[in-house]
Amino acid sequence: MSAEQQESLARIEQGGITVAAERRLRELRERGGLFTSDLSVAGWALTHQLGLRPLSQVMGSSIYQLGYQATWGQLEGGFDPFGTFMFELATYSQALNEVRSRALARLAEEATHVGADAVVEVSTRAGESSLETGSVTLEHTVFGTAVSRSDRSSETDQRRSRPALTELSVADYSKLVRAGFEPLGIVAWSSVFFAGYSPGIGLGGGTLMVGAMENFEVRDFTQAFYNARESVMAELGAQASALQASGVVGVRIDHRAVRHTLPGRMGNRERTGLMVTFNAIGTAIRQTEQATLHPPENPTDLTT
Repeated sequence: MSAEQQESLARIEQGGITVAAERRLRELRERGGLFTSDLSVAGWALTHQLGLRPLSQVMGSSIYQLGYQATWGQLEGGFDPFGTFMFELATYSQALNEVRSRALARLAEEATHVGADAVVEVSTRAGESSLETGSVTLEHTVFGTAVSRSDRSSETDQRRSRPALTELSVADYSKLVRAGFEPLGIVAWSSVFFAGYSPGIGLGGGTLMVGAMENFEVRDFTQAFYNARESVMAELGAQASALQASGVVGVRIDHRAVRHTLPGRMGNRERTGLMVTFNAIGTAIRQTEQATLHPPENPTDLTT
């Protein structure tokens, strides 16, 4: 293994990008010339009208192995094995957030090397796969276009040590800036909860057996969705507050629910239930002193 490969592996372990990637991006910044972009033709043309200069397509990627998830006996020691229960699968949640965080950090690092003020139209490709050993790997890759701003102020430079990442389109990004709202960066979080099946499911004051010939809400599964959502939205708020943001725009929310089985421990049987994954991502913004908010010219616009 060459010295450069060893250095690249060390950088990846620390959350950085490879030596070759850094060298290419620095050369692009110093020499200029041809750039690549994932902007549409209309988006690319719009950047010039809005005072943005496309610099390069940038990427951040991470492949992460899901660690050992404790068995339900360890998580719920002493709990009635025939009762209902739910809890966060903390190892899974942490892995989802770490793999995304590393990908976004590498995206920002690439943009820094080309001298960008922001990365617009950030898109995400995420998935998971199972290895022959039975372990699970999570994949997260983000792409975007690094841009510089002709209206950059010294105040903006002092506040920001890294380019602002945003999922916003070129048009929306420029609208915010011109209205006096500064995009600060992407905020995102994921939470995974597990709710177990049980022989009896409570309904109101009574109990119905699974397989009963009636329609009813499985309240434990519903609560798992609410618990996951509250965990995610609380973290989004905390991240926005840390950035001193006025709010979060363009929030995208997705979730999924799949059947999942937790292994037993010390003679306990396996527990089967519903695994709920809840994700949210958006762009934190801050209102500046130059913000200009215009009310509708026609009052009827408020009701249409």
